Amino acid sequence: MAKTIVKVHATADRMRHATPQTFGASHTTIGITDLMTSLAVVFILLFAAQITKTSSAGQSELQENKEDVQSALRDHIQRLGLSLDADPRDPLALVIVVPEDRLTFEFGKSSLSPAADRFLEDALPFYVGALCGPLRDKIDSLAIEGHTDDHGSDAFNLKLSQERSLAVMVKGMEIIQAAEPTAYQCFQEIASASGRGKQDLIHAAVATVNREKSRRVIFKIRLRSAEQRHLVERSTH
Repeated sequence: MAKTIVKVHATADRMRHATPQTFGASHTTIGITDLMTSLAVVFILLFAAQITKTSSAGQSELQENKEDVQSALRDHIQRLGLSLDADPRDPLALVIVVPEDRLTFEFGKSSLSPAADRFLEDALPFYVGALCGPLRDKIDSLAIEGHTDDHGSDAFNLKLSQERSLAVMVKGMEIIQAAEPTAYQCFQEIASASGRGKQDLIHAAVATVNREKSRRVIFKIRLRSAEQRHLVERSTH
């Protein structure tokens, strides 16, 4: 017991002698840690603020570009009885929905009617001339989407919608080459054709399909993202 007491006193004595140096080093370490933590927090806050600022600027620029496109096309679209609306599923896209009565096909076929030819001859030169002209730096793509009603099988409707959208694009190439030859190359670069079949049916009520409105062609104008615009700007400088 006496030896144990002696050891305890000896240990306490060593701690008393070592305390100033040990505690000083400990305080220094804690101070550096606190400083590094504070710097990390400041860096994170600055980074978050920069991201928010960049995102806000990008959204503002995107909205301005949408308004520019709508302003350039509005009068012509309204004259044709159509509308140019935001795509609820794609913040970068604007859509022109062309109903079946304006862009008609033979029943169950992909052949364009004479009325459809006249509609495309009236509409496409103006639209493509604008998209490939003053609006070109804002435009990423122009997708031509074919849609059917729910008559027939999924496979049949998918094939039919693809063939119809392709027929519109091929006719569009012929029209643009003749009427807007300077925009022909651009049209080929930005345009594509796809078929959605009966995947995006329009419903008149909860369980009732509006077949007439479901049969349609959509011109989807997709704008360039902020990243795409910046890449293009850097590549041209």
